[in-house]
Amino acid sequence: MTDKSADTLLQNFRNKVTRNMVWAGAVTLLGLTGAQLWLNHYLQAAVMFTAAIVFAAIAYTFRAQRIPNYWRLLFMVLLTAICAMSIKQNGVIGIYWAYPLLVSSFFMFRDGYAIALAMTITVAISAAAISFMELDDAWRITASLSVILVLGSVFVVMLGRMQRLLHQLVITDTLTGLQNRHRLTGVLNELLASFKRYNRSASLLMLDLDHFKLLNDKYGHLFGDQMLKQLAKRLKQRLRVNDQLFRVGGEEFLVVLPETDLSEAEKVAQKLLSTVADEPFDGKDVQVHLTVSIGVAQLRAEQSWAEWINSADTALLEAKRKGRNQVCVAEGYTEI
Repeated sequence: MTDKSADTLLQNFRNKVTRNMVWAGAVTLLGLTGAQLWLNHYLQAAVMFTAAIVFAAIAYTFRAQRIPNYWRLLFMVLLTAICAMSIKQNGVIGIYWAYPLLVSSFFMFRDGYAIALAMTITVAISAAAISFMELDDAWRITASLSVILVLGSVFVVMLGRMQRLLHQLVITDTLTGLQNRHRLTGVLNELLASFKRYNRSASLLMLDLDHFKLLNDKYGHLFGDQMLKQLAKRLKQRLRVNDQLFRVGGEEFLVVLPETDLSEAEKVAQKLLSTVADEPFDGKDVQVHLTVSIGVAQLRAEQSWAEWINSADTALLEAKRKGRNQVCVAEGYTEI
């Protein structure tokens, strides 16, 4: 199991992209500061140098965390103001900086926020162009910026949908449709935090399908896959609204029970045991009776989530050692 959840990895990637863009803005403005000094444009050089220092400070301060939205917005506002100033000073030459500025807005924010920011930048730069340039050139520039705005907006919408789809694929077991190990870490960490802060109990059920290898050997792996899908569906139907079901191995499942102590968790486990054993499972040409073994563990004060899972796994092994098709409770739990 990975130490970081899929959500955390994706957020870290987005944060890195944002920081790199802010660093790039700082370095670019430092280079432009030198160019403005060489042209004897001291006011523009001072503004660009100040902005570069601000950008570098932002990127350095938030080098290990997410840059807050108000700093991102300040970054874009300063760049837009500098671009407008360049248009006023240099005319058509200054407009070239508007295009990378507009594109960068689609990376600084997500979804509707990115589109709204890009629209604002388009309006601001277009207004500067109309104010300080020939009207024919200004309208052409406005039209070209509008095209980039439309294409960029389509890109942002499609990218957002793709990210959500990929994220769903990462955290979902493709066979059963259940959540998988990538999502589990975040869920358990949330329960640990809730336990430490509010003393809210939580329990785990580690569940394993008995004699699954023999089932595969007798009927084939496709048949075994169908049994796993039916098992997942049957288990999910019997769980409560706030309970969460994960597939964590070939025939292993983990049930997370928030706000549940050991005795309540054992009752849930017994219900799931009966749910599996009482009704046969339907294959294409044959019905089979399946059973499961379940280990139950309540979260203890000194445990990490890995130790908590290990407690449930140890109880599961004990259930199998005692003959399978039964529930075993982890030892060593004491009330605090």
